[in-house]
Amino acid sequence: MNMNWKSLRRIAAVLLLGVVIAGCASGPNAPSPELRQRIEAARTRGDHEALVTYYDREATVARASAAEHRKMAKSYQGMSAGGRGGSSMPAHCNSIVSLYESIATEYDGLAAGHRQMATSAQP
Repeated sequence: MNMNWKSLRRIAAVLLLGVVIAGCASGPNAPSPELRQRIEAARTRGDHEALVTYYDREATVARASAAEHRKMAKSYQGMSAGGRGGSSMPAHCNSIVSLYESIATEYDGLAAGHRQMATSAQP
């Protein structure tokens, strides 16, 4: 019975690790054709304000992803380094944190640019 529990725990640990690694590997989506069309067609204040809303939301999502990866890095720091590649996982997740924070900053800049354009655009 003891051997079965050990096997079950190992299987559960491997599955959990797979889920966490998959979470670390996810990245931002490419812009949709609809977004590109909205950008190209933006002429009015409302068009630019809608893009501000979009970019603000994307910045929020990127910061949330950074926070999740920061948590994953802390989880990996608590694991023993005896597993394969386990010691490199916090660095991997922290690298993704930096990426998402940079993406959020870029979205903030895009939103600021469209805010500026909205002030000079026709209603």
